[in-house]
Amino acid sequence: MISFLNRYRKTLFIAIVVVFLLGTFVGLGGYLFTSRDTTQAVASVGSVKILYQTYRSRVDQYVDALRNRNGEVSDAAVKEIKVNMLREMITDEMLLVKAEEMGIRVTDAELARDIRGTPAFQSGGEFSSEAYFRAVRAAFRDTPQGYEEMRRRSLVAGRLKQLIFQAAKLTPGELAVFSAKDRDAAEKDFKKAMALRHKDAAAAKLTPAEFKERFFQQRKESVAAQAQQMRAQELFISLLRQVSSQVEIKSFLEQRESGT
Repeated sequence: MISFLNRYRKTLFIAIVVVFLLGTFVGLGGYLFTSRDTTQAVASVGSVKILYQTYRSRVDQYVDALRNRNGEVSDAAVKEIKVNMLREMITDEMLLVKAEEMGIRVTDAELARDIRGTPAFQSGGEFSSEAYFRAVRAAFRDTPQGYEEMRRRSLVAGRLKQLIFQAAKLTPGELAVFSAKDRDAAEKDFKKAMALRHKDAAAAKLTPAEFKERFFQQRKESVAAQAQQMRAQELFISLLRQVSSQVEIKSFLEQRESGT
């Protein structure tokens, strides 16, 4: 694996798993399908080049959103955002390599349905071409054609992530093992919850038996979700390792930032 991934492997995997599990992945785009010119690329995954212009646009959008919500954004925060954004964009493309192998596709009809159902592209609850063109140019700083290619690729990657998460689902027997390991901690937490349930109006209305049944049902669901996330993380990392052994991954961030 190249030096970029060796250097950031642990952080990269943590970051992308968080992105995957929380569903904060926005989209893909700005790729050059040529192996000739790398002067405008910030990174490459195989023969696919990630444009520096698109990368900067994504960074600027994210920083602007943070400033609108929280006010000033420090230089240190911007630097961290830049690194994390590049990791995410590289990971996105790695997912597409695997999706291509698996034959995952998004049809024109499916893409159109997704676009028409996007609230930002609607007016009065209905799709509006005017709102669509305006939002694509203003928010995404792209052409409709560029946005549609970006969105198609995003949907493909999203389907692969969904398949990974579905594959990570535990059997009843496996879930029983995790629940058994959690039993002592669950009992301690239940006693604490019982002592504080009078502070919760809804919980206070339940009988002790009803409260106990609800508590352990919710605990079971929480354990199942955490176990599935752990397994999905393992599958996700395994997939990325496979891709990293199949294609060369390069970062040109330092060169682009320095103007060289």
